[in-house]
Parts: sequence; C-alpha cells; structure tokens
Amino acid sequence: MNAAWIHLISMTSRTPAALPAAINDAILADIVMISADAIICVDETQKIIFFNDGAEAIFGYSCEEIMGKPLDMLIPQRFRPTHGAHVTRFGKAGTRARKMGERGQISGLRKSGEEFPADAAISHLDGVAGKVYAVVLRDVTERRRAHENQRFLAEAGETLASSLGSDDTLRNVTRIAVPRLAEACIVNVYHSGQVQGIAVAHVDPDRATRIEGSRLEHPINPESAHPVAQVLRTGQTVLLSAVDPDATHLQEPLTDLVDIFGTRPQGGIALPLRARGQLVGVLGLYRQSSGYSDNDIFLAEELARRAAMAIDNARLHDLVHVGIRARDDMIGIVSHDLRNPVNAVKMLTGVMLDRERHESLPSEIGDYAAIIRQAAEQMDSLIRDLLDVSRVEAGRLQVATKSENTEEMLSDALRTLAPLAHEKSMRLRLTAPDEIPAVMADRERFSQALSNIVGNAVKFSPAGSEIRVRVTLQDNDVVFSVTDTGRGMTPQQLTHAFDRFWQSSRTDRQGAGLGLAIAKGIIEAHGGRIWAESIPGEGSTFCFTLPQAATALP
Repeated sequence: MNAAWIHLISMTSRTPAALPAAINDAILADIVMISADAIICVDETQKIIFFNDGAEAIFGYSCEEIMGKPLDMLIPQRFRPTHGAHVTRFGKAGTRARKMGERGQISGLRKSGEEFPADAAISHLDGVAGKVYAVVLRDVTERRRAHENQRFLAEAGETLASSLGSDDTLRNVTRIAVPRLAEACIVNVYHSGQVQGIAVAHVDPDRATRIEGSRLEHPINPESAHPVAQVLRTGQTVLLSAVDPDATHLQEPLTDLVDIFGTRPQGGIALPLRARGQLVGVLGLYRQSSGYSDNDIFLAEELARRAAMAIDNARLHDLVHVGIRARDDMIGIVSHDLRNPVNAVKMLTGVMLDRERHESLPSEIGDYAAIIRQAAEQMDSLIRDLLDVSRVEAGRLQVATKSENTEEMLSDALRTLAPLAHEKSMRLRLTAPDEIPAVMADRERFSQALSNIVGNAVKFSPAGSEIRVRVTLQDNDVVFSVTDTGRGMTPQQLTHAFDRFWQSSRTDRQGAGLGLAIAKGIIEAHGGRIWAESIPGEGSTFCFTLPQAATALP
C-alpha cells in the first residue's frame, strides 16, 4: 500500500507529528490492513483507492476486484442516486469527520447481493493527490440479530405470560411463531388419547382453519415417520429439509405435510415441548420458501422452552378452575340438601320452646331444645358463609347499592349486634361526627360485613372489654373502623387476616374462618377498601370505606 495513503489515513485521527517514532509508515500500513473493520478510501470521483483485509472479509470482494471501482458497488441500489451528493457535500463542510447514516448506522451490500447493517464513520482531508475520503465500517449483523432475538423472546414471554387458559395459550404460541419463525405453525398435544394438532396458525388465515379441521379429524400415528411422531418417540428436535426430495427418510414426513402449503414445505422444525421433566406436546414450524438457519433454530428452541412452561402452567390453571367449579358445585348441592333438615330442626325446636312457655315440660327438655336450636342456627350460618365465599371467589357476589342514610343503617346494624356483645359482657361504643354523609350501599350486605367484623372482634376480646366502632370522613369516602382489645396480630398474621379458612394461633378455632373473607368481598363489591392494623398485645383495628352518595359514580 502506498505510504502516502497511510499518511493520509493517520491524519483522520491525529497528526503525524503526534505518532510515536516507533510507528513508522510500514507498521501503520500493517495495522490498517489487518484491522477486522473495513477501512476504505475513495478519491474525489468516489473511486475506491484503498481496500483493506477487513473490507475484503466483510464485502466479499478481493482488493484486485474492487480497486478503481465506484463506491456505489458497496451500497444498496436504493441509496445510490443520493449517496454521491451527500459525500460531496460533506467534503465541502467544515466538519472533518462524522458518523454516517441515522445514529451512525448504514446498509452495506456484499458481493453476494446480501444487504447488511453497519456502523460507519467518514472523514475527509486534502492531500497531494486531491481530496480523499476515508470510511471505517463495522458489520453489526450479529449485534442487530442478537438485539432482535432478545426483543422477540421478550415479547413472546410477555404474551405467553398474559395467557391463562390452555386454549388461549396454545393459540398465542402459534401466533407468536407466524410469521417471524414460520409460515405455518402447529402445536400438537395429547387430546382424548390421540396426538392432534390442537392450535394452528398460517400466513393465510383461511388455510389455517382448513388445516386445523384436518388435524382434528386425522390424528398423527405415533409410530409413523411423521416428524411429530419422531419427536414423541425420541424427545429430540427433528429438522426437516426438502433440498433432497428423493431422500427416503424425508419422503413420508414431507408428503404427509403437503396440506400445509399445497406442496411439500421447503423446511421445518419439530420441537419437543418439555416442562417439569414431562413432554407436554410438540411444536411444528414449517416454511414453504426457505429452510432454517442456526439462528432460526436457536430462536425456535427458546420459544419452545417458554411455550412449554406456559402450556403446562395453563393446564394447571385449568385444573385448578375445574377443581374450584367442582367444589362450588358440591358446596351448592350440599348446602341445598342440608338446609332442608336444618330448617326442619329449627322449626321443630321452635315449636318445643314455644310449647314450653305454655305448658309445663321438664326443664331439661327445654334446655336441650335451646341447645339444639342454637346448633341449628350455627349450621345455617355456616351454610350461608360457604355459599357467600363461593360467590365472592367466583365474582358472582351481587350488591344492589343505593343512597342510604348512614346513621340509620349503622344504628340498625349495631342494634342487632348488641346482644352478641352483651352475651360476653362487652360494650359496643360508637364514635361518629354529628353529621355523616349518605353512602352508596346495599343495606343488608353492609350489615353482614359489619356483623362479621364486629363478631370477629367479640370472639377475640376478653370478657368485659369494650369494642369501639368509629366513623370518620376521608376525601370522598366514609371510613368505618372496629377496634378490639384482644391479643392483636403479628405482621405475618396480618397478611393472612382476610384469607378464607385462615385462623391465627390466637383463636380458639371458633367458626370456619370465613367471616373476614366475606366482609372483604362485600366491601370490594361496593367499590370500597378494607384493611387491618394491629399491634401484638394491644388489639386490632379493622377498617373499611364506602363511597359517599353525593360523589359516587352512577
């Protein structure tokens, strides 16, 4: 390489005088030539006058092929009409060096015709032979591919995480794969004892519908040469190629997949969907126009790994909901069947107790009847709680809110609760402002929620203590609070205070542990909030809010 060109290139970053004496032109020439980045120089006519080893490796041209040729040979066709003017204008500007393209990135063109992304910078200087432009360029294909891969997998993970049921998850897997990884995608799982394509996506939606119907009608034979069957038997990824259509080991699988495109696919991957050590299905990706590169295979395997976990989670989610529905059905049936004998017991004991007032019966019979009546009332209350908590969990708890006089509603509720406190020699004390705004509430459900909270306070407070009910105003809400003087709860216990069937170690395990869970469901159905505060040894306070009627939304 001409030492004059080396001299000019070095001036793009620092003056020759600043170079160490040990770095002479010959050494600098070797450094420039062996650089992995492309270093290209063009003259004023934009003919290539220098092309280093890095440029040869990146663009695919040898130095002999490219020397003296126009720079346009290395630029995609669409940029050529304006590129020359941009370079000339830059040469006339006062700036000696700058990045090329938007954010320093441009597109290059290899000898093979392949375009690639590149980071590039250009500089210009005046030499003895006229103006010289020097370009330093780096191929960022791999960096951009890694970024695109990361973005694709992040979006795939987000989409799969948002799926709950199995059907939605399976459909989302196929939609993620098409068209990024395939022109057609089929998720095969065991269904009714057979291997079937349960979810299908295709670049042509109409064909996807036809394929899905065909797959359900014609399940895959696990002993066949179908790629899905091979994966089921081996648990390994199967890569298909139509480069050699006469290959006997490919003939049957590709012929079996003709209905995907109307012709044999040019490439395909069948990947195991494995989660928690179990094979949950097979992901089939197919292309009509091309095969699969190493990067495609990497992405497909990563998608399969995420999809398998999402499918398994969705399956477990479905099982949980099936269990919940079965439990709710059982609770509904048992509650209905239990209420008839419970009501009969309540009615008959009521007759006995009423008869005792008019006739002389042995005292023990009256006592027994009262105990039986009380047990029947508790059973009836438990049945109501079980039905209510099932409605809360299913989102079917209904509240019919309207503007209610808060003072009247609160007085009625506390009047009903007074005997409960009196039974344990406790006092109910109400503290409230002189005027309380009306609230949007379902009177019956409000009374139920307050009764559950006060009942909880009575249950865990010592005899002779005081239960304080307080009403305050906060922004557009009315805040109700119930404070007891029991043993209180630890921060860990507070996190479970509203869990169904949960009772802290401080209880004597009275009831089923549903009261606060139901109260929470009722208050939240009103659009309010509920929370608890407690200090161990100093009691607990349960608070909830209801919206003021004047500010409540219609």
